[in-house]
Amino acid sequence: MKKIASLFFCVLTCSSFSLGQPLVGDLYFTSLKIDSVQMPKACEMYSSYFLSDSSSKKFNEDCSSDSEGIGFHSLLDSTVFIYFRGDEKRQYLDLARAFQNCVGPYPEDSTVGTPGTHQFSEVMMFELLRFQECGIINIQRDSLELLLVSAIAQIKAKNKKCPDLDWGSYGENSGAQWLFGPGCCSLVESPSAISNILKISRDIRAEKVSAGKFRLSGVPLGMDVSVFDLNGKLLLRKNFDGGFLEIPNVPAVVRVHGNWLWMK
Repeated sequence: MKKIASLFFCVLTCSSFSLGQPLVGDLYFTSLKIDSVQMPKACEMYSSYFLSDSSSKKFNEDCSSDSEGIGFHSLLDSTVFIYFRGDEKRQYLDLARAFQNCVGPYPEDSTVGTPGTHQFSEVMMFELLRFQECGIINIQRDSLELLLVSAIAQIKAKNKKCPDLDWGSYGENSGAQWLFGPGCCSLVESPSAISNILKISRDIRAEKVSAGKFRLSGVPLGMDVSVFDLNGKLLLRKNFDGGFLEIPNVPAVVRVHGNWLWMK
């Protein structure tokens, strides 16, 4: 565990001129049940599921795991270091942006360094869904997707400076908070990657007509549409009839044919 913690600490402190680095800290969960017996083998489990023999060696050299956690640079965006730890009762996720630093006085501090390719929210969704697939965490995929979409929406709603999750924190039972400075935002190659739609087919779109009223396009008649609040409570379920979707409480998340939309 000390090896993983030291890697994460290095990501945050390696640059002497930096006030800090873009990060998301202490994302706290109780539903992502970790099998502590399997965790020491988490790096091997991950690489055996998703990597070829030729690329798994390099990944395992970067990845570190023991009975409490796993840490490595994300395969989706190598500028993001992901550190996941915990047990059957409580779990924590931290994300830090390597090769980027906050410079200048808070709250006007800016970011310098190597741009990443994806936002923290995209890396978080990508990696935790992979953890579920290879057995590092034990939760139904639909439940995990809803939990992550809700957490991401809550953190974004709290963040008044950065468009994504930077400098946010989250508790599954207590909601989202925004951490104070340094507060520089991640450098990402494609700012257009930031989207209120976290996982959605190109053919399905939602257009806001008025407060709490949305028009869906690309949704076949009769398809099941489910609406959840940000705590995961089901607000509405109906078969799509081609009309408007009226949501009693916004912001909310909508599930349509395996796709998730953030409605606000």
